[in-house]
Amino acid sequence: MAGSKFGDLENWQAMLDRHGELFTEMTPGSAVGVVPRAGSGIQPGKHVASLENANNDNEMLVWQIREGHEAGMLASRRSYAGFKQANVDLLFVADDAALAALQEALKADTLSIMKRLIRKGNIMFYVMKTKYQLQDAGYEEFLDSLGLAFLGACR
Repeated sequence: MAGSKFGDLENWQAMLDRHGELFTEMTPGSAVGVVPRAGSGIQPGKHVASLENANNDNEMLVWQIREGHEAGMLASRRSYAGFKQANVDLLFVADDAALAALQEALKADTLSIMKRLIRKGNIMFYVMKTKYQLQDAGYEEFLDSLGLAFLGACR
């Protein structure tokens, strides 16, 4: 997609490969989406159940566990038609400053920057599956790395 807010997929893929140990327990098909807040139809403080569709030209960066012998997380892009059609397990909605900061950090510790941006409110975090579905899919290490205690201490 021309003019992507996410830049080169190769840089995202290299970052995912560097952090591959976080994704080893995840099941094939597990997917994380990142969308720009602008045009997403999602705004801070708004109830997501009644969200309208996103702008037609919006895109989503997707990190998805590959099937087969090349196990690991794969970075790709796809169109984003709105919250209800995202078809991911976790959705991160990032403002323009967060997207720029993440791209600048792709060769450094991107996930630490992401963690900081979530805490500051530059990235909103939506869980699209139940706690048990996420546990079964192997998300625990990834969520812990972002400082998201969604799964809790008791298992």
